[in-house]
Amino acid sequence: MATAATGYDASQMSIGRVFERAFATIAHNPLVVLAIAVVLGGIPSALVAYLGHAFRADALASTADRAAVWGAMFFSWVLSIVIGAIVQGAMTRATVAEGEGQKASFAECVAAGARVFLPLIGVALLFGLGIMVGTILLIIPGIIVMVMWSVAAPAVVVERDGVFRALSRSQELTKGSRWKIFGLFLVLLVIYIVIFSILGLAGLSSMRNAAVTGNFTIVNFISSLISSALINLLWGTIQPSLYVELRQANDGGSLESLEDIFA
Repeated sequence: MATAATGYDASQMSIGRVFERAFATIAHNPLVVLAIAVVLGGIPSALVAYLGHAFRADALASTADRAAVWGAMFFSWVLSIVIGAIVQGAMTRATVAEGEGQKASFAECVAAGARVFLPLIGVALLFGLGIMVGTILLIIPGIIVMVMWSVAAPAVVVERDGVFRALSRSQELTKGSRWKIFGLFLVLLVIYIVIFSILGLAGLSSMRNAAVTGNFTIVNFISSLISSALINLLWGTIQPSLYVELRQANDGGSLESLEDIFA
């Protein structure tokens, strides 16, 4: 029996239900979602941060290698996009299973993402580029792109469409609910600020010191791992929860039709 769909109002998207479904996924299947966030998200992100910092430090030591710094930054960005796509694919499986009161295993979640790995990477890259270009164009277009394409990745995993069809599908699902989605992102932003403030008070927010001193310590590594894992945990469950909410609001039906896809 679906836990998040009880009393569902098919005509309206609810931010509260999105958070309810996301937190239920974390609470009812904590070992799997934490493993996804840490093993697939946090550790790789921390390693990319460490290697990227080491490369930039060496490049900056020589004026001839200054151009390589930009290359390293771009490569780190691409790797972060890839990591995020892998996590998103796995988290989508866990979230859909939660909707039917089931628990997906770590292997099932990874397999679900692996089946659509290349389209996920394509969507993630276009999503990141779209936001980047839109932000350069006076910020607002970047926000519009972020809202319109916010559920493209879960659409790839669940509906197994190609890159451009998934982006189009996301535009269809978000239409009529974009102000609410924007409000959801603002709430997430506040949560992120609170989390990183707590990390700072705990002495774990020391990436700035690494940039100043040139030393990437174990504290920097742990800080990067924790922050990346938390971001992946929150966004990884919120995004597919938003997709399920929008799909039910637009298309109706129960979560059983979604769960059957992974059967």
